[in-house]
Amino acid sequence: MKRLFTIGSGFFIYSIIPIASWLVLALILGDSRITNVFSLTYAIQFVWSILKYFFASGANIRKEKEQDNNAVWNSIFWGVIFSTIIFCVPIILVDNYISFFGQDVEFYKMFVLYSLMQLYLQILFSLIIEKLYFEDKDKEANIHLIVFNLLNFCVLILSCLFINTTWIALLITILTLLIYVIFLYIKEFQKFKISFNFIKNFKYESANIVSSLFMMLIYLFGFKNAFSAGTEYVLALNFVGLCTDTQWDTMNAISTAAKVDISKNRFQYRKFLKESYIFGICIIFTSIIMFFSLFSFYDIILKIAIIYLILQISDMIFNPYRTIIDVYTQLEYSPTLNTIINLTLKVVRFLISLFLISPYCADIAQLIQGMLTFIVYLIIRFTQYKFLDGKLIVKKNLINNQIPKEEIKKDLENN
Repeated sequence: MKRLFTIGSGFFIYSIIPIASWLVLALILGDSRITNVFSLTYAIQFVWSILKYFFASGANIRKEKEQDNNAVWNSIFWGVIFSTIIFCVPIILVDNYISFFGQDVEFYKMFVLYSLMQLYLQILFSLIIEKLYFEDKDKEANIHLIVFNLLNFCVLILSCLFINTTWIALLITILTLLIYVIFLYIKEFQKFKISFNFIKNFKYESANIVSSLFMMLIYLFGFKNAFSAGTEYVLALNFVGLCTDTQWDTMNAISTAAKVDISKNRFQYRKFLKESYIFGICIIFTSIIMFFSLFSFYDIILKIAIIYLILQISDMIFNPYRTIIDVYTQLEYSPTLNTIINLTLKVVRFLISLFLISPYCADIAQLIQGMLTFIVYLIIRFTQYKFLDGKLIVKKNLINNQIPKEEIKKDLENN
């Protein structure tokens, strides 16, 4: 439980401060439209996720599974290169990106560019942070998360308060974060050999990579539909996103902790499931508290916003269980099957968000996909796995005598 809340607190800080930055920035500059940048660039956050899964968590899992000490820094090296190339695309095509959502290019361009550059620095930062988590340096990782995000918030706000030219204030913030990232890379650097075997990382995070790819498409087209429905829906959608996105990011602690424990062969299924649901309930309550504490400060229609909130919270309820079985299936049973499941259900979600004529299309599609995923993993759990001596075991390993007989005997005696 302590580990979940430790990692979760780091993720919470990592997410809440950038969100708070947009809210305060909008107040300082006197234009609430600035907060809409959060939703405008939401789809690009999944580009960040793809790069993180492939070059960070995938590499760290491979290091543990294959005892390849070169895997992590070699992947960080390639991660920096690919991240730079990939993020150059939306930065160069920023006018087209904003026009795709039907928004004012002249007003949003500067803020969208800032957001994209911030996301780029966050992926470079995450490559090191993920490494620290897998080395069980949770507190050190959280310290860096706090410092990085406080720098982001304080430098941005102070610069905007004392510098009249907004773009200079934004540039100063980006340069400050870049300096901190460079410092962190120098501090953590280890010698490595450059190789192309980073491709092997895909096996360990294939489901999440494919899932994030479709999430990017879902929010590109789903949010485009919502934005075209009217200003009242844009404001409500953006407000609920600000109240729940931090919690979704914090819930990633379940996935991270499960990957670390399974990779190190210390995963206790029943205990971890119980702790994950306690953790998840706390996260849900913080979303509700944030929503009702802040909604009166923003010009939103409460009825519309509550519908968005209910859809988000309903999906959160299913998240702990499906996350655990998802990670376990990926690492211990069949990455191929897990990728197929995620790909199929993401296609369903994408089609619903694309063709459902409703300003709630993206959130309805999210809930349907979440419920279907829960059902599929529930079936897999009871048909392919056995609960044995506090652990989850693949049944075919029992048949093939890969589990010591004394463990089976002990389990039968306990039952």
